[in-house]
Amino acid sequence: METKKQVIDSFKKVCICRSIKAGTIMAAIKDGSLTFEALRKKIGVGTGNCKAKRCRPNIEARIKDHKASLDTNSEPNTPPV
Repeated sequence: METKKQVIDSFKKVCICRSIKAGTIMAAIKDGSLTFEALRKKIGVGTGNCKAKRCRPNIEARIKDHKASLDTNSEPNTPPV
């Protein structure tokens, strides 16, 4: 379940030049676009006037956080030897 902060954050524009919101970016990341270039091809982030100078660090941080959450959720439950 999403917190209020996550819901509000999903409406914030991350890629200002293309008016792409965090929710759109996170949906694409969860759908498997796990690199900036994959997101660029899928939803067009970083293709505006600034050529990703403003949004790229924020987007790459979101990708990194998502990958980290996948790693923590997929650790095997094997007993220690």
